[in-house]
Amino acid sequence: MIVVDSNVIAARNLTSVLTSKAEKVERKDPIWIVPVLWRYEFQNILATAIRARQITPTNALEVWERVAAILVENESEPSAAKVIDLIAQRGITAYDGQFIALAMEMGIPCITEDQELRRKFRGIALSMDDFLGSPTLGSVRERRVGYRARAHR
Repeated sequence: MIVVDSNVIAARNLTSVLTSKAEKVERKDPIWIVPVLWRYEFQNILATAIRARQITPTNALEVWERVAAILVENESEPSAAKVIDLIAQRGITAYDGQFIALAMEMGIPCITEDQELRRKFRGIALSMDDFLGSPTLGSVRERRVGYRARAHR
């Protein structure tokens, strides 16, 4: 299990220079955990792509429905106390705090392309390259098609 930032979700589901890396991250660990905030950030990414005429509204809705069907099952909320502590101690946004606090509370890495987060949270916030290059992060799993929902206990 890994926490993935919205920029990784976007790279995996919209064509970009980072798409192939995001697909490799998915193959290495297909269980992607997210805070509920991912919904709004990802919808904003889709809105930006629509305004830039990179995707049609119909295609954006199809992408949204496909991704949401998977990630809604993997949503977890970090504690507000942890988020606020990170904001106060590290000077990050509440948005970023959601992803980092969730990773910290679950004891798993947060995969992000945000350089500031990677600098401020070494060992917790990792780039896709760092995650892919680490033999100890991620676990061996049976092959899955697409990232998948975590098993609920």
